Amino acid sequence: MKKRHLVSLISIIKDLLSAHKMADWSDKKVVEIVAENITKKFARYMKDQEGLEKLGKSEEYYMIPPGGLGHGIEKKK
Repeated sequence: MKKRHLVSLISIIKDLLSAHKMADWSDKKVVEIVAENITKKFARYMKDQEGLEKLGKSEEYYMIPPGGLGHGIEKKK
């Protein structure tokens, strides 16, 4: 697994655990549901990544640059 996939998995786990922080964790059904959600979300992420790799691109290729979409373009006066 590539490092960026591991970073995404960690992010997915943190987000879903945070979203379910008020859940009754002593209930096994809650644990099963959250585990299924994490697995499904990561599987969807990996499927998307495979599609990008087939195109020879990565997720970073489609990200907005730090300066925004207009970075380097001067405004008309």
